[in-house]
Amino acid sequence: CQTLPLMRHSKTSTESFYHLCEPVGDNIRPPVHPKASGSSWLPDTNKMVPYPELVPVVFFCLKQTTCPRSLCIRMVSSPYPFSCECMMVILLNCVTLGMYQPCENIDCSSDRCQILKAFDAFIYIFFALEMVIKMVALGIFGRRCYLGDTWNRLDFFIVMAGMVEYSLDLQNVNFTAIRTVRVLRPLKAINRVPSMRILVNLLLDTLPMLGNVLLLCFFVFFIFGIIGVQLWAGLLRNRCYPEENFTLGISLPRPYYMADEDDERPFICSLPVDNGIMSCSDVPARREGGRTCCLDKDDALYRQSLGLSPEPLANGSVSVAGLCVNWNQYYTRCHTGYSNPHKGAINFDNIAYAWIVIFQVITLEGWVEIMYYVMDAHSFYNFIYFILLIIVGSFFMINLCLVVIATQFSETKQREHQLMQEQRARCSSSSTLASEPGDCYEELFQLVCHVLRKARRQTVALFNTLRGKPRGFPAKTLTPSICILSGPPCPHHNKPDHASSSEPMALTAASATDGCPQCAAALTLADGVGPARSAANDEAEEGAVEETDREDVQSGGKEKAKKGLDSAGTNVGCSPKKRCKELWYEIRTKLWGIVESKYFNRGIMIAILINTISMGIEHHEQPEELTNVLEICNIVFTSMFSLEMILKLTAFGSFNYLRNPYNVFDGVIVIISVCEIVGQSDGGLSVLRTFRLLRVLKLVRFMPALRRQLVVLMKTMDNVATFCMLLMLFIFIFSILGMHIFGCKFSLKTETGDTVPDRKNFDSLLWAIVTVFQILTQEDWNVVLYNGMAATSPVAALYFVALMTFGNYVLFNLLVAILVEGFQAEVRRLSTDCIDGTQKSLFKARFAQYPPDPRICTLTPNGHLELGALSGPRGSYSSERRSFTIGSRKSSVMSLGKSSLERRSLSLVRHPQTLMDASQPVHYKHVLTSVSNPRWVLIHVAQSVEKSLVMLILLISFPSSPMKSLCFRIQKMMEVYKPDWCESREEWSVYLFSPQNKFRLLCQSIIAHKLFDYVVLAFIFLNCITVALERPKILQGSLERLFLTISNYIFTAIFVAEMTVKVVSMGLYLGETAYLRSSWNILDGFLVFVSLIDIVVSMAGGAKILGVLRVLRLLRTLRPLRVISRAPGLKLVVETLITSLKPIGNIVLICCAFFIIFGILGVQLFKGKFYYCVGFDVKNITNKSDCLAANYRWVHHKYNFDNLGQALMSLFVLASKDGWVNIMYHGLDAVGIDQQPVTNNNPWMLLYFISFLLIVSFFVLNMFVGVVVENFHKCRQHQEVEEARRREEKRQRRMEKKRRKAQKLPYYSNYGRARLAIHALCTSHYLDLVITFIICINVITMSLEHYNQPQSLETALKYCNYFFTSTFVIEASLKLVAFGFRRFFKDRWNQLDLAIVLLSVMGITLEEIEINASLPINPTIIRIMRVLRIARVLKLLKMATGMRALLDTVVQALPQVGNLGLLFMLLFFIYAALGVELFGELVCNADYPCEGMSRHATFENFGMAFLTLFQVSTGDNWNGIMKDTLRECPPGHPGADYGCHAGLQFISPMYFVSFVLTAQFVLINVVVAVLMKHLDDSNKEAQEDAEMDAEIELELAQGGLCCMMGGIGAIAGATGGAAGGGHTHHRSQLYSPAQESQWLDSVSLLIKDSLEGDMIDNLSGSVFHHYCSPPVCKDCKKDWGVAQCLFMQP
Repeated sequence: CQTLPLMRHSKTSTESFYHLCEPVGDNIRPPVHPKASGSSWLPDTNKMVPYPELVPVVFFCLKQTTCPRSLCIRMVSSPYPFSCECMMVILLNCVTLGMYQPCENIDCSSDRCQILKAFDAFIYIFFALEMVIKMVALGIFGRRCYLGDTWNRLDFFIVMAGMVEYSLDLQNVNFTAIRTVRVLRPLKAINRVPSMRILVNLLLDTLPMLGNVLLLCFFVFFIFGIIGVQLWAGLLRNRCYPEENFTLGISLPRPYYMADEDDERPFICSLPVDNGIMSCSDVPARREGGRTCCLDKDDALYRQSLGLSPEPLANGSVSVAGLCVNWNQYYTRCHTGYSNPHKGAINFDNIAYAWIVIFQVITLEGWVEIMYYVMDAHSFYNFIYFILLIIVGSFFMINLCLVVIATQFSETKQREHQLMQEQRARCSSSSTLASEPGDCYEELFQLVCHVLRKARRQTVALFNTLRGKPRGFPAKTLTPSICILSGPPCPHHNKPDHASSSEPMALTAASATDGCPQCAAALTLADGVGPARSAANDEAEEGAVEETDREDVQSGGKEKAKKGLDSAGTNVGCSPKKRCKELWYEIRTKLWGIVESKYFNRGIMIAILINTISMGIEHHEQPEELTNVLEICNIVFTSMFSLEMILKLTAFGSFNYLRNPYNVFDGVIVIISVCEIVGQSDGGLSVLRTFRLLRVLKLVRFMPALRRQLVVLMKTMDNVATFCMLLMLFIFIFSILGMHIFGCKFSLKTETGDTVPDRKNFDSLLWAIVTVFQILTQEDWNVVLYNGMAATSPVAALYFVALMTFGNYVLFNLLVAILVEGFQAEVRRLSTDCIDGTQKSLFKARFAQYPPDPRICTLTPNGHLELGALSGPRGSYSSERRSFTIGSRKSSVMSLGKSSLERRSLSLVRHPQTLMDASQPVHYKHVLTSVSNPRWVLIHVAQSVEKSLVMLILLISFPSSPMKSLCFRIQKMMEVYKPDWCESREEWSVYLFSPQNKFRLLCQSIIAHKLFDYVVLAFIFLNCITVALERPKILQGSLERLFLTISNYIFTAIFVAEMTVKVVSMGLYLGETAYLRSSWNILDGFLVFVSLIDIVVSMAGGAKILGVLRVLRLLRTLRPLRVISRAPGLKLVVETLITSLKPIGNIVLICCAFFIIFGILGVQLFKGKFYYCVGFDVKNITNKSDCLAANYRWVHHKYNFDNLGQALMSLFVLASKDGWVNIMYHGLDAVGIDQQPVTNNNPWMLLYFISFLLIVSFFVLNMFVGVVVENFHKCRQHQEVEEARRREEKRQRRMEKKRRKAQKLPYYSNYGRARLAIHALCTSHYLDLVITFIICINVITMSLEHYNQPQSLETALKYCNYFFTSTFVIEASLKLVAFGFRRFFKDRWNQLDLAIVLLSVMGITLEEIEINASLPINPTIIRIMRVLRIARVLKLLKMATGMRALLDTVVQALPQVGNLGLLFMLLFFIYAALGVELFGELVCNADYPCEGMSRHATFENFGMAFLTLFQVSTGDNWNGIMKDTLRECPPGHPGADYGCHAGLQFISPMYFVSFVLTAQFVLINVVVAVLMKHLDDSNKEAQEDAEMDAEIELELAQGGLCCMMGGIGAIAGATGGAAGGGHTHHRSQLYSPAQESQWLDSVSLLIKDSLEGDMIDNLSGSVFHHYCSPPVCKDCKKDWGVAQCLFMQP
């Protein structure tokens, strides 16, 4: 597909060109022969042009008919060879680019390199030729020429860069930057794939909005960057050095203390000025051989004097553990050194490095380490900076990116969709499908059926002509099938109407169903509509009346075309053949009934479940018997599924079996399983085993709600496929770029001193792609960044930032947008379908009075009422057919499985008589009775009401779940046995307190008191504080423990009292308002009950039952949950989350299916292979026995695939994308069971890990966003009406205000001349521009500061600051003069300006005082003053309106986000308290090293636990923390000193997985939902504002406000006169206040009328048209007083 500028020919030939993505041949019309055509004439000459779309002359000489140009045009316009060749060459170019090998191709001496070079030259020449041909054909400059198209400009740039490269090569200059432009060549492919081009254009559409987000990013980066540089410049260079006068005969082993060999994670200390966490006294002692060194320098000197080495050595290492010199105790002086951590990549020495750090923190990878460095060096409270940065940067800005892309995507998508619809409407004739095309599979299947049917008719016809039969032999009729079911012939069988075989089925069924059940059964059976179509087995075309020929049903495809067709209307004497047929039909009917019965389906479902379990039992080191049992199981299940397949084939016939894609899926799996069992006897074919796992997916078809989610997935598949192509192209380009920049430059030194390439490298295409993919998943990308910056130069950071920005924040957000849009579209479709379907079908059925009505109804055993539509013209293949099935997936609002479908279906609503035999049709009277049922009348009434209301009514009208009815029955049964005493006391509370009881009345008055809830809340908060104070290390008899115990008793007593009061006043269970009727009260009661048990158990002697006590202590941490029910905002959020639990549950189920499939596959691939040897030198060890022989340890990785449980945990870590790279490396290195791993042993395993990440992490988990957003919108829907009303009122008020303002005298009308001039200056736009410019320069000067800056720069910056401060002082004072005090302080911006001015002045004076008067001022205060200057940046916001809109969105979302924050706090609080209880005693030291926990990240006390959980919620190294809590207790040690107990192995994964799920997947997505909602709202409001302004202007223009215009004219005259020399011209007189007010009232009334008329109908619509008509007042005729007032008297 080629895009060409296309010109419509016009007289001026300057009309714009159009991009079409049809093949080129359609773009340029073929040349018209001059004699034949008289249509296209050139305007200036009388000569004809063959191609009216193109420029007549190019290069001043080449006309369209000139030889070279006509040839070029023909080449460009012929679609086939030209564009296909281009595509082939682009693909070839991709191959040659990928074959580049950075490690070998340094001087290009090998043959391979030369060949590649030749190819490269050929490709370049081809592209250059293509460009020249196009230029000749189209011309170069101008809108309709070659360079008029963006994609062509890209091509042009690539060719030009190549030209520069080749010319430099001739000069022997090797300039790599130019060479890397080659990488862009694959981008040419985008232009040639239309769907990809649409996606890219869509991304370009979002750029203006994304620009605002980028501006916001720029703000955040500048503000946080400048703060970072001011506070921490040079601080990360601090190291511990020995004292300056420290001398020894021998030098220390290292200049400063290094924690490890390469100082990768340095020990950063705090200078005496700062109060950081670490000082040099915290340097740990030196350890050798697992023991602390005990010698000091005196021992070393003594040994030296004896002529020995300072330490006793043997074989180059310390001989006795502990006998070595502890050098570390002499590093005592903290001093600023020379190197920064991580190869110099992490520091705040200047703004550029600070930006790299900020970007890394926003990506949430490795931010914790940076925070710990800064906390060590400067102050513990620096965590506030990082947490703020993450909340602003990651949670808001990045999600804003997503929100902008998603909203823009749905807009663009709808626009494209409408265009497509219009085109389709224009092109389509009556015969084509007017409805949306259905399932792709269905369409294809029908096409195949159609072709086969046609072929068969032709062969039959041919056969007949060969046999010599006349062509017009009797047509096949539908009647013979009646012969089979004995019974009287139907009255309507001889109707000539239905004789032709091609007659659409629906019509025949229509007349057949009229009172002839048997023939209906036969027809439907023969046609495949079937007596029994269940929801489970026919989702693909649920409820549609199909129109395939009966012949398709023949089992095994046997031809029985015309046997028995001659006996057309008779029923006499059926031959034995017919008896067999009859028997066969009966068998098939029976089989059909069996296959469709719910018991059969349930049996299959249970079989699948058991089969899944049997596959999941497999594990490492399983006994031999289990293996044999599993083999037998596999054979049994395969045979079961084969049997199911054979039964279905027999019952449905091959065509109807294949019609359903689920059946095809089943069939393929069965065939593969059979092949595998057969192949197993020969050995091999183990690959096929993995296909068994797909059986798990069969479960989906039994769960309608799940099916909906999958349907959404499938619907978005086309977009997702395009997206994947784009992603692959993107990854490919960046991989090749990476190979050119970093190829062969990443290397590591091993312990033995060898240099090996780092595993994350760009040395070959495969590893470059893996590395780029890893960077896109954000896992450990910072390590690659550090390597890249160290290997090349710090500028390399740009590559990584570009890759992350485009890949992560644009491309992956596009994927989320596609999914969210899919869900929203599905919701829209469902709602319209549901309403239209129910209404249309109901009223059609209701007013159907005559049987021949084309709408016919059939009832399936599922209880669907099927209304099949009449087919289109006779014989047309794809005729319109629509059916509205109430209760089917398409129309039900929430289909909850078969039972609810049966319950909900029309015919079953309290009408048992409609439950007829499956084969019987529904008679109209039944339909009418069910319609006359009150429930459905409701819908009839609500027809005109909003669609959403109808949905609600539908939902309410359906009977509730079976559980409730069961309870109800039990209650009714119990009532019989109730004693009379109970009945008489029904009104009493707990049968003890009568309604008039004084105590009860007192309790009721207590509860009703407004302070009651607040007091309870206060006690809950106090209780939260005591819960937070708990930690395991408090000694038993200490004062603290005593205080906590007593406070626990007190709080329990208070809450028991509260519960008692409530129960006495409201009753416990009986009655509407009883205590236990509210779920929140049940929670409260449960917590009180637990507290009581806790106290009882601890009093009874807690030592004996420690386990119970511990569980109760853990449950105590749930007390904060009581807050929820008492805070309304929180309650709403929680209810939203609870309502979205069900759909989220569906997503979780889909996830589980994928997890189980990949888990079982992982167990089969990797069980027992994740073991490795731990020892000093493991180079020569190949397996377990070698390892044990060398006295080393044979251990397994914490995350492994030895059984399904372990596999699922490893997969969850993979899915959270944190730490997945290491698991992947272990998988690639695995060799076999009990074999030592070898690096990159099996690269093919990459497929397993990357496919899992793509399917689950990127695709399925992003559906979480879709579901949460969709549910949030649903929950907000009932607030929408209220909000719209409020908006309307607000708007009215603002209109009134504006009108009043327009009528009053302006405040500056009585100013003097000088003050007016100042006022004019202050309100002018140019002043704003100048100030903006000055602020920009100021920001730049502030960001120039850096570590170790020269004195001259410091002085220059100081004077700059004086200049800027004085500018701002002047601006503020001018504004004060112009506006006056009161008006000045009314404006928020002015307040900000004044605050900035005061701060700046204070800062300058403090600095001056310190320098000149040498008063002791704390330098921190001065530093803070300098930091606060950054507030000046905020003044820029005044100018950036687009960004202000975004910020308004964020600010509007804050209350709701505040509620979310509260929920977060609660979640964190509960988990932190739990964490302290569970993991408070875990130790991390040299003996027990930790991977994730450290001295900063612990669960020792509540505060640290909170911070650690924040780290987990951002997903930074949470898997390391979980690893540390999964410790196995060593056999020798008691658990106490090690801080572990056996239960943690099970509790810890549950704790972390549940926390990560709620925090990372659900709550963060609610933030996205809130932001999306508010972005929509703010867009609406902006639109309304614009409309309002336009409206007022219109009124002014049309003279509606002419009396005020006079007033304003007078004022303008007065002010103008005052400014221009005192001449005032009064053009009109002003009215008295009474007249004015009368006039204003009437105007506001008019506006009110108009608004009530128009606005209520269409709230978001424009009021514009109302004022476009010339007469302004409707009531002028009635109210002449008003009219007269409107006209002015001069």
